[in-house]
Amino acid sequence: MSLETRSHFLALLVLISFSQVGGLFAQSGWTQPKGEGFFKADASFFNSDRLVLATGAELETSIFEQYSLNAYAEYGVSDRLTLIASAPLLRANRFEDTDYAVGQGDLQLGGKYGLLTGSTPVSFEVLAGIPTGRADAFADNREFADNEINLPTGDGEFDVWSTLAVSRAFGKAYASAYGAYNFRTVYEGDEFQDLYALGGELGYKPIDRLLLIAKVRSQLTTGRSESPTLSFLRGDATTFTQVQLEGMYWLNEHWILAACVANTNDWVTPTRNLYVGTSVSVGVAYELN
Repeated sequence: MSLETRSHFLALLVLISFSQVGGLFAQSGWTQPKGEGFFKADASFFNSDRLVLATGAELETSIFEQYSLNAYAEYGVSDRLTLIASAPLLRANRFEDTDYAVGQGDLQLGGKYGLLTGSTPVSFEVLAGIPTGRADAFADNREFADNEINLPTGDGEFDVWSTLAVSRAFGKAYASAYGAYNFRTVYEGDEFQDLYALGGELGYKPIDRLLLIAKVRSQLTTGRSESPTLSFLRGDATTFTQVQLEGMYWLNEHWILAACVANTNDWVTPTRNLYVGTSVSVGVAYELN
């Protein structure tokens, strides 16, 4: 299988429903060929005790943990149009001194359209975030009776990500770059700030079945968070830089193993309203061709 064919699937490794962990973002200019598809399930883990507030102040807190079981699917209804769906099927949040708050995450539905094809494809993608997760999920504090903390598994609002991406393959390597805008709405009368992002990735295939990928994404906001109820788990005015190292190994023509390590930092964009740390994910995928 050629690198270009495999590169059709580099937009797949997405924990798209952005919350604390920030997602394993990827975008490319390629779309799925008609009748072909990609289906993926993974598990991810994150923990940290470093919270950066919306003001920029950094706090050392009790350790926050998040576990997620995620599903992703895309299918080519034509050579230019790919349908996409993704969601955390199960998400568990807790602090070290609380019980877990468990629930489904927010569903994302949408599609990608190939504006240009050929050696330098360009695509436009729209994904609608539907608030199917638990907008309020209270966890008991194990140290203080009758004390609870809200650790939502979804952000409680409808939003839309729009992304323009371009890619190019170079023998055993490829490169992609993209820009994205997130139109956000309200949760219980509180307005979220819109977000925008710039990113890129480089991939290299050292051997026939192995693809190694390096990614960077910087997310910015159009304004400061105006409500303390829109916490880091709802991602209001959340800004960061995320660097990822990822590997994909083809077991055979259809089945793929994938793993990713991602670090959130302020190397390019100042971190705001987010726990800073490293997340890991492992998963398995099926390629329909």
